[in-house]
Amino acid sequence: MNFIGHWVSVKLVLNFDKPTKPETNCVSGFVGLILCFYIRIRLLSGNRFMFVRKFMAVFISGQWQLVAMIILLLISSSNITAMEFFNGIKQPKPIKSANDSRQYQYLKLDNQLKVLLISDPTTEKSAAALDVEVGSHDDPADREGLAHFLEHMLFLGTSKYPQADEYQKFISQNGGSHNAYTTSEHTNYFFDVQHAQLEPALDRFAQFFIEPLFTAEYVERESNAVHSEYRAKLKDGYRRQRDVIKEIVNAEHPQAKFSVGNLTTLADRENSEIRDDLLKFYKDYYSADRMTLVVLGRESLEQLKTMVQHKFHAVAQRQTQQHLANQLLFTPGDLPQRVAIQ
Repeated sequence: MNFIGHWVSVKLVLNFDKPTKPETNCVSGFVGLILCFYIRIRLLSGNRFMFVRKFMAVFISGQWQLVAMIILLLISSSNITAMEFFNGIKQPKPIKSANDSRQYQYLKLDNQLKVLLISDPTTEKSAAALDVEVGSHDDPADREGLAHFLEHMLFLGTSKYPQADEYQKFISQNGGSHNAYTTSEHTNYFFDVQHAQLEPALDRFAQFFIEPLFTAEYVERESNAVHSEYRAKLKDGYRRQRDVIKEIVNAEHPQAKFSVGNLTTLADRENSEIRDDLLKFYKDYYSADRMTLVVLGRESLEQLKTMVQHKFHAVAQRQTQQHLANQLLFTPGDLPQRVAIQ
């Protein structure tokens, strides 16, 4: 019967492509509007079929009544909402283990920032992580390490919380930790904190992506911090392996670039100050539609949703730069080859 119902609905919908009278188009628009507003409220309670039949009898007649009934019944028996059905959009539902008692919800804010909410009433700590789809592969050719440098500078004050150590102090004083890292294609910022302090922590965290200061007086300090990271791992085995790979891959591929940064690549130049390049890079790549946020807390999903919408709705969605064009990692003829690292 389910197959027959779907087949009948498809046949009827196909007939809608035929020329119709203006009044028929008005009826179809009215039907769509009615369905979108009332299906979630009415259809999920009481006798579904009785509601559909009475509803249709009041508002619609003839062939349209049959069609609307079929559409309503199909929606009510599926796991999508009426609005999603008419918009052709189905929100993804997180897949979880049968032993996982946490509740999950995926949503996308109006600014296109993607969010995964996790409600766990038993969690000792709340946490959040925000990933930005930009990394060292996006560094300008003459500013290697800029994505990593921006990661350092972002933590040092915002318009709402101008003190450079405000965020760090708050997290530490409330039993939490924080960090960030930059990879080839992503930059990730994260923290955990006592569960009761999630909302004020999120408020401070969100400001990094709304109005960071990038205060000029900290540029030299953080350039030195990046340089220290570079120097500290010159003899690190994994870093040495990566450096060798950079030497043998296609020179035009972003993987060949120096990614950490140092005092040479991050220095001010005659016609190019590092802070100006930093601000440009932020505006070129840090946009809400390139961000994905995950929030874990004791609060209900609805409470977490309200919290996130309030804190992150102001993150700007910008016209951003495209990632560098794809290049072959190895040029034709380079493979196979064997490399020994001493």
